[in-house]
Amino acid sequence: MADHAILMRFRRSDAIALASLPLAVLAFWAGGVVFPAVCLCMAGAIVVYVIAGHDEVAWKHRIAVCSLVFIVAVGMVVYLYRVNRARALQQQSAPLIAATLPSPVSSNCPIPKGAVALYLGNTVSVVTEFPHVVFRVHGENVLALDRDASGLLISFTAFDDGGNILSRLNRNVFIAISAASYLERPSPSNLIVFDDRDTKVLDVQFLNPQAIKITGILRYPAAEPVVIGEKYLGIEGSILTPACRSGTGADFVGK
Repeated sequence: MADHAILMRFRRSDAIALASLPLAVLAFWAGGVVFPAVCLCMAGAIVVYVIAGHDEVAWKHRIAVCSLVFIVAVGMVVYLYRVNRARALQQQSAPLIAATLPSPVSSNCPIPKGAVALYLGNTVSVVTEFPHVVFRVHGENVLALDRDASGLLISFTAFDDGGNILSRLNRNVFIAISAASYLERPSPSNLIVFDDRDTKVLDVQFLNPQAIKITGILRYPAAEPVVIGEKYLGIEGSILTPACRSGTGADFVGK
């Protein structure tokens, strides 16, 4: 009788359990953090549902098997979360890789061979060596760029309009001071920092090996912000005229 109690008779409805296999495979194949966890939870729930429906098996055995399935599913979720989270952090802090996008049109600024054009709204800074400081206030580099064989590295401090630090970038390693500030990497050549109001405060695009484009709002306590738009550059409430800079020093020095 005891042996008979643990036998499971196959039913046509049990075929639904086969759906758990592609879900489990998809969880390991897909990237991200949330989607794999959802797939594994669904796979585990399907198996538990099928086992729980076998009344011919003693309830103690069903509970034991369902508990085992639950433990395995949770273990796999935790494992994949850690692996995918580590992978996401590694990709997030990776150097920006030059894309193959065209440079913005700039008829007033010839770019020498070997130099990099830094596009700041309607201003072009011709950078001949790295690291290069974009915005400096009282000796502190608010935004600086560095470049090596691996790609482009950004160091940046994001402030809100009250002068409070929201987040820092240290050579692409993001540190959130405010939980509401975050970083996105839409592509290997693009890095975006958002403030606590979901506003872009820095958008760096490594367009090609000779061109970098930056937009954003560069702030520092008690200093006038530098607002870099797609086609304009604003400082102290006024729009600057198009210009071509040598790029040998800091592009903007706050007071």
